[in-house]
Amino acid sequence: MEFGLDLYSVGIIFLGLALGAFVKGLTGMGLPLVAVPFMAGFLGAEHAIVVMQIPGLVSNAWLVWRHRTEAKATPLRYDLIVPAVLMTVVGVWFLDVANDNITILLLAAAVACFLGLLLFNPSFRLDGSIGRIATPLASMFGGFTQGATGVSGPLFSTLILSFRLNKEAYVFYNGLVFGLFNVVQIIAMLGFGMFTTQRIIEGCLALAPLFIFQYFGMRLMGHVSQRVFTGAVVAVIVLMEIKLVWEGLAG
Repeated sequence: MEFGLDLYSVGIIFLGLALGAFVKGLTGMGLPLVAVPFMAGFLGAEHAIVVMQIPGLVSNAWLVWRHRTEAKATPLRYDLIVPAVLMTVVGVWFLDVANDNITILLLAAAVACFLGLLLFNPSFRLDGSIGRIATPLASMFGGFTQGATGVSGPLFSTLILSFRLNKEAYVFYNGLVFGLFNVVQIIAMLGFGMFTTQRIIEGCLALAPLFIFQYFGMRLMGHVSQRVFTGAVVAVIVLMEIKLVWEGLAG
């Protein structure tokens, strides 16, 4: 099958997936935000978002299975999951008509607020009355942007980081939440006719760098302390934030 990509383009896509998979294995997040921009430059934004659902689902399922012992110790936050899942469907529907730049800038603003709290108030937690109000509202917004742009990692990773989980539980929860998003997006995209045979094949080909580099990231995580891990997660979120602002303004 002809994909219309030369070897240089394939190499760039492989590099994006490799970097994203490594970060995903180490921190439980970052695969779409790193890989999608690389792919979008050659495939188009919608094409890249659709193709990423297959490696995204496999990546998240892998992390959930790897850290499955954390399931009993990690309470499910339905106030985070349910609103996000519902709005993800709306976001997928909006994908074809949305102005991605506006959505990305709004996401960047929301993440900046949560990131500021985490950096300047390390004891910040979304609990009590504030958590009951802020968590579902932020989840609705994040679910919409996940469906519309394929990017919600900074927001949800920051929300989950505020739960003060240990690093294994944090990665498990990230994998679970984003895995649910992948399932919902795939079903919605199939319903809207966004998946084609070529896109399915491309998504399967993307599994090669995923398996290799996410494995190395997961192995490295076992040798990283909780403090270093938290610092790495915050650093990734900061880089995500910068990237979001840059893409929003550049578009």
